[in-house]
Amino acid sequence: MPSFHRPGPPLDAFVECFWYFPAYVVEHQRERALPTGTTELVLNLGRKPMRIFNDDQDVVGQHFDRSVVCGPHSSYFVLDTSESGPVVGIHFRPGGATPFFACRADELADRRVALEDLWGPWTHEIRDRLVMEAPSPSYMFRLLEDVLRSRLRKPHLLHPAVAYAVRKLISFPDLPCIRQVQDESGYSPKRFIELFKGSVGLTPKVFSRIQRFQAVIARRHEAIAWTGRVLLLMAATTISLTSTENSACSQE
Repeated sequence: MPSFHRPGPPLDAFVECFWYFPAYVVEHQRERALPTGTTELVLNLGRKPMRIFNDDQDVVGQHFDRSVVCGPHSSYFVLDTSESGPVVGIHFRPGGATPFFACRADELADRRVALEDLWGPWTHEIRDRLVMEAPSPSYMFRLLEDVLRSRLRKPHLLHPAVAYAVRKLISFPDLPCIRQVQDESGYSPKRFIELFKGSVGLTPKVFSRIQRFQAVIARRHEAIAWTGRVLLLMAATTISLTSTENSACSQE
């Protein structure tokens, strides 16, 4: 069963959640990963490598034996789901991955990179400890929290102008004009884009477009859930009415 964990301070400022999937068994062999504007760190606990494709037309893909860091993407990429095994990962907040890697966020934009290319051979030890020593997902999450604390570099927090813009664009995904957010930041358009892209990995315009896209998906899921509740209510009402009618017929 999948497991999720939200960390406490100080990591909660950078990490949305830790997650664990024992396996992902589906009938289809490829699945699109839609853009979120965030960075994902994935550690492969299985024996077979993970494979990721650039798009639907890519038939070769990239292979990752132990781990992969998926930077903030402006479009979808494709996961190989034909031979998936157990994985554990970290879902960073927008701009939250920057303090843990010795590079700007835009250097990882639209890229998938093996974690050992960023952290070195130490990554192999982390993965081996997760496989050999972790008896449960909660233990894995504690181990990964310790790892992140040891990697946390200063300055820790996002630039105030970037943090404000991220909150504004997430809270108001239908905001018609980025210029309003830029004006409120107090910086020139060029400097504002430079600060935002260096921390988040994408330009404010692209990030805003992704948030609008995610908001549409969320509203659609809510509509489906609401429809499901209505159908359940209708079914329950039908059963209740049928039971009442049958009871009345019996009394007659």
